[in-house]
Amino acid sequence: MLTVSGLETFYGPSQALFGVDLSLQQGQVLALMGRNGMGKTTTIRSIMRLTPPKRGTVHFAGQDLAGLQAFRVARLGLGLVPEGRRVFAPLSVEENLRATAREAEDTGGWTLQRVYALFPRLRERAGQAARTLSGGEQQMLAVGRALMTNPRLLILDEATEGLAPLIRAEIWSAIAALKAEGLSILVVDKHLKDLLPLADACVVLEKGRSVWAGSPQTLQGDADLQHRYLGV
Repeated sequence: MLTVSGLETFYGPSQALFGVDLSLQQGQVLALMGRNGMGKTTTIRSIMRLTPPKRGTVHFAGQDLAGLQAFRVARLGLGLVPEGRRVFAPLSVEENLRATAREAEDTGGWTLQRVYALFPRLRERAGQAARTLSGGEQQMLAVGRALMTNPRLLILDEATEGLAPLIRAEIWSAIAALKAEGLSILVVDKHLKDLLPLADACVVLEKGRSVWAGSPQTLQGDADLQHRYLGV
């Protein structure tokens, strides 16, 4: 479904990615991992064409994304939950969800009621301004907003960063439910105990390069590997 090869991305004269490779199959959960500042968010921005790469290729469902504007990439079926949530603060919960709604290609698509079923708290706060929500509720809203685009691939950048353990558990439960439905997911998160059991494959970045790819079972069982690339 998604193939990234030799990605090199710059911010002005400063190079941030020096060769990122990853692939994700239909229905898989791919964990993109690495310490802070190693290029995970830049990789996501490059895939979404928010910061277009200077070299390398990104193919989604067989289509080369080179030259496409970010909104056209989103319309192809890539739904982004950005780091920091970035909900539309003045709008209500329901207005946030309706703002991104896109009709599904089939009858099993995401609707307001399906999002409320996944996150009942959002139904309770439907009329509240997004700015008044807790951090965890805003993250639920950000996920719901991405789902309302009816994506074929959901990308979550720092899925549970800064959230209380109980709220984290709710987010992971929702991700597990989405995986069970067959949705393809690319996820960045630091909580290995929660992330690895859900992942089908892992890619680790180090200083803007892909340095390791393999199964979550291999990574989970290799303390040296974790310390080398993920430890602080």
